[in-house]
Order: sequence, then C-alpha cells, then structure tokens
Amino acid sequence: MKTVDVRGLSCPEPILIIKRELATESELQILANEAHTVKNITRFAESVGKTVTLKEVSDEYEIMMK
Repeated sequence: MKTVDVRGLSCPEPILIIKRELATESELQILANEAHTVKNITRFAESVGKTVTLKEVSDEYEIMMK
C-alpha cells in the first residue's frame, strides 16, 4: 500500500494525484489536512468504486482507500 501526502494542496491537485496513483496501486493511504479535501476524496473514491475508511488524527486525516 502506498502513502500519498496531499496535505497543504488545493483542489483539484489532490484528486489528480490520487487518480494517477490508482493507475498502478489498488489501495492507498492518503494524508490530508483539510475537511473539504477529505469530502472531495471520498466522493471521488465512491465514483470509482472504492471504499474509504477515515481516521481523524489531531487536525489531520488519514484516509484508507481500497
């Protein structure tokens, strides 16, 4: 499983990075720090048939995409 760090990035950059990584990886661990980025990632994941598990750690988020 690959870790993708999108903390501090503005949309649509996180989605573009995740989309590129999904071309070669089936599971990702994504680190984010903005609630709206997490919402966008979750919507994207659902649109491509992935499941998302979200864990909030302090002011940051850990998203497991499978």
